[in-house]
Amino acid sequence: MEFFTSLTAYHWIALALILLTAEMLGAAGFLLGASAAAFGMAALLWVVPDLQVVTQLLIYSVAAIVLTLVYFQLFRDAQAPTRPLLNKRAQRLLGHQFELTEDVHLGQGKVQIGDTLWRVETDSPLSRGTLVEVIDINRMVLVIAAKP
Repeated sequence: MEFFTSLTAYHWIALALILLTAEMLGAAGFLLGASAAAFGMAALLWVVPDLQVVTQLLIYSVAAIVLTLVYFQLFRDAQAPTRPLLNKRAQRLLGHQFELTEDVHLGQGKVQIGDTLWRVETDSPLSRGTLVEVIDINRMVLVIAAKP
């Protein structure tokens, strides 16, 4: 039981290394704040070696929470997907302008954009050569409108 009555800087370093090891196994950043707080406690104990265990645990728990929140606040942008529309091909075409290569009759038709044949909808019939813009997506059907 003497272990719980005195914690040294070496105990905190050991905890920090254990937490870093667990982080490397895939904790996605959740243990980095706790590990940094443990390293901070080790440094604090070298400066003030006679801190009571209860005080150490209180400082550590507050520091771990604060450092974890700071980590996620600072690196939130880095965790965002770099290409959010990667697998959403139709949504990537919103605002895309192109010229019709075929007439669109009865408000529905097909157009080729790149190497893909897309179904399109429009409010009115459009003739070949009309400059149109994708204004909406209805499932995998592009809603187009003529550009003035």
